[in-house]
Amino acid sequence: MAERLLIINADDFGISESSNAAITELFEGEKITSAGILAPAPFAGEAAAISGRRNYSVGVHWTLTSEWPQWPWKPCGDAPTLLKDGFLAADKNILKQAKSRDVTKELEAQYLHLLDLGCRPDHADSHAGTLYGTNGRLFFLNAYTLCRKYKIPFRFAAEDSFLVRQFGENVSPVLQLASRAIGGIGKLRGVDLLGDFCSDPRPAEKIGGLWDLKAWYEAQLSTLQGRVCEVFMHPCLPDGELLSRSSQWQKRVWEYEYLKSGDLILAAREAGFKVVSWREAFM
Repeated sequence: MAERLLIINADDFGISESSNAAITELFEGEKITSAGILAPAPFAGEAAAISGRRNYSVGVHWTLTSEWPQWPWKPCGDAPTLLKDGFLAADKNILKQAKSRDVTKELEAQYLHLLDLGCRPDHADSHAGTLYGTNGRLFFLNAYTLCRKYKIPFRFAAEDSFLVRQFGENVSPVLQLASRAIGGIGKLRGVDLLGDFCSDPRPAEKIGGLWDLKAWYEAQLSTLQGRVCEVFMHPCLPDGELLSRSSQWQKRVWEYEYLKSGDLILAAREAGFKVVSWREAFM
């Protein structure tokens, strides 16, 4: 029987100083195995430089939109149909009219930007789900083209069991069909994909604190399908400024505290997983 692998990934490396500090601490404590860098974000340079020096397993966390309208991010490439006033728009609706060639230009520019900053991405994924077809555009095709070009795997699940975990029990047949199509196209394009993944979809106000978050993740381990799986979170140190921007930042602090405890790694091993990085899983 093939050994089952679990990647523990931290998203949004580079979004803030407090996130960078949390993710670096978790890497150094061997509490996470990988991270995804937001190339357009203001602290991406620091994240990439640290990752390059310390040989962290990091990916390009492809993003087509800014996180906040008041603090927009500059694009890494020349992609005018993605922009508002020269910055990546915070409104996902702009993607409905974006030109596909601009999407490809920006995604490739983000990958190359991280190379220039001193690290080589070993995987790719999608910030805010904009590459998964949720906006009515087939941008996963753009992602697959670049993943094949640069020989890196992409975060999407070959199994569709993640749908119930992320969207609830009443998953529509249309959504199931779309998920299978996206996964199938990835395989046809020769892109390595995960078997399954999970990340707590609940907003902060629906989570009963750290212990509720812990219980949710550890319950999901037995539901993961396929050989290579991933748990991803968005850890951050307590940060009053970011909490003032969004009450959801509290969830990121709980995720940091949970990952720091090491309980997820212990639970994963008890569930029969070998905990690895993206680099190790797909080398």
